[in-house]
Amino acid sequence: MKLNSHIIFLIVIVGIITAGVVGATLLSNGPMKQVDFDGIKVNVPSDANFVKTNDGYADSKYGIAIHPFKDNASASNYLKGVTGASVIALKNQPPQSVAFVQGDDTNVLITNGKEAVALGAKDQNLVTDMANSVVFSNHQKSVKPKPVVPGIAPPPHLEIHNDFYLIKALVLQVNNDIFNAAVFQNNTAMIVDGYNAASDQGTLDQYTASEFTQTASSNASASSNGAVANNANTSLLDNPQVSNVVGFLSSGDSNAGSAADGDAAQSNGGSVPFLSGNGASGSSVASTSGDSGSSTGGDSGQQKVDMDEFKLELEKQYPGYTVGVKEDGDYYIVSLKDSSGQVVEKMKYDAFTGQFIEKMDK
Repeated sequence: MKLNSHIIFLIVIVGIITAGVVGATLLSNGPMKQVDFDGIKVNVPSDANFVKTNDGYADSKYGIAIHPFKDNASASNYLKGVTGASVIALKNQPPQSVAFVQGDDTNVLITNGKEAVALGAKDQNLVTDMANSVVFSNHQKSVKPKPVVPGIAPPPHLEIHNDFYLIKALVLQVNNDIFNAAVFQNNTAMIVDGYNAASDQGTLDQYTASEFTQTASSNASASSNGAVANNANTSLLDNPQVSNVVGFLSSGDSNAGSAADGDAAQSNGGSVPFLSGNGASGSSVASTSGDSGSSTGGDSGQQKVDMDEFKLELEKQYPGYTVGVKEDGDYYIVSLKDSSGQVVEKMKYDAFTGQFIEKMDK
């Protein structure tokens, strides 16, 4: 049976399109690694190769541009220099951020009140994922913390006056045709409505799911010549819930940490909220000034995760193992012992955020 030449042509075209779609899917769901950009950590594609530019870092493979800022004035000047752009609302856009499109690129600028970072790329999903992975030098994260144990604490909600007041202050400093109060308010309302709707419907995990997959935590950092080292470390007892097992412990409203003028303004009065360990509904507050391994860290004033609560959460994640936790400067060293008392795993965690850092020698 002979095929019509038109049919053969259509088959070839469909094949090309299908191959393109498959290729795009593989590209858009690649592994990620954590890289340090002048003290601000961001998850980026593991095969990205950054070079130092005059105002930040750039990768040609994904078209990523990253601009770290050490103060609000620099971030404000950056936004004032943006032309031909439009402010937008992204799905799962993190708190304290403003997003805009400029040509083919999507950009997000996030601040913690003292530092800021602008992230840009053509792939909008990649930009959103990077924006939700930011960890500032004071260990404050860009992402809205979620309870590790569902059902104990009420679902998280975004609020404009609590979760976007720092970026609003920065936008008001710019106050031009692109970045102004009216545009900011309209787009922020859409961000809040989308996030809260997903939270109320119980679909927040799907709503906030990353398009790009996270590899094991890395010590990668941008070197002086722009090259990026990828020293990924994997855990023998990998558990997706343990990578940030106490994210909800790190701060009551981690995105409302520092006031726009640089003064510390913890909305919870300096206490660190945690989920009640007895299964009671609601949440309780534990001061980190006690003797349970918590302390104030560095110049940032951010407090460490309560060591006892940290240990309890790890015990829930690793049933059947004896969990040991000891403090080592800015880190918690965790050891897991089996029933015979033998150490089967040793890991390092960030004491301020609960973030898994690396597997250690036993």
